[in-house]
Amino acid sequence: MRLRRVLRVQAQYQERLAVEGAASLAQAASTRLLQLLREVRAGWSREVQVPAPVHAFVSRSVASMEAAAAAMARPGADLARLGVEFRETGMALVLFLRGLDEASPTVLAELLGEPLPRSA
Repeated sequence: MRLRRVLRVQAQYQERLAVEGAASLAQAASTRLLQLLREVRAGWSREVQVPAPVHAFVSRSVASMEAAAAAMARPGADLARLGVEFRETGMALVLFLRGLDEASPTVLAELLGEPLPRSA
């Protein structure tokens, strides 16, 4: 999954930033994370038959991660806080998508407020 790869890369950069703390490394981290998030967004856009509320949630989550990644490149950025925001959003999204994969169509319909078929 592309999203898990993004989280691995972010964790590696976060570890290096904690030790090195160089502005050039923060810029490199920002650039790389934004590139990987574009790939996530492109992959997600190819998904078909995704309910609008699910698509909106994923789009907002990726946008939040993009904002945190972009902010890393700013001089004086609080890299620790941005890293936490990035990871919390990413982890929640991974778990959401995993749960979505495992949800039955009936449960998904119920959560989306769609009428359920009547049983006999």
